[in-house]
Amino acid sequence: MGERTNFVIKTTEDPKQNINLYSHWGGASGVIDLAVGLQKAMARMGDTSYFVRILINALQHDHDSETGYGIYVGEVTHEESHDYKEVDLINNTVTVGDIIKPIDKFIAYHLDIVLTN
Repeated sequence: MGERTNFVIKTTEDPKQNINLYSHWGGASGVIDLAVGLQKAMARMGDTSYFVRILINALQHDHDSETGYGIYVGEVTHEESHDYKEVDLINNTVTVGDIIKPIDKFIAYHLDIVLTN
């Protein structure tokens, strides 16, 4: 069992170079977690290495365990139980399932949901 999901981070046009964070348990909260992580990383927008590191750190709920998360480069190869999630740092968009939004609008929409609930 699990709540498997992948967070794809696109930094080039080549899908074989996508950076992926696999989460074994993060699927149910993945979209909200992504919005929160992106908000934290926005201060480093334009500095890809820092942005990606901040985002990945924020998406991980446990930094000390040897299980639960994996990072890999390339096309998605791990099991997915939820909508496809991609952060495109070339076009500054977020894709969830079939919906594509600018990063700032994605953050604003989802953080508004968190703050009003």
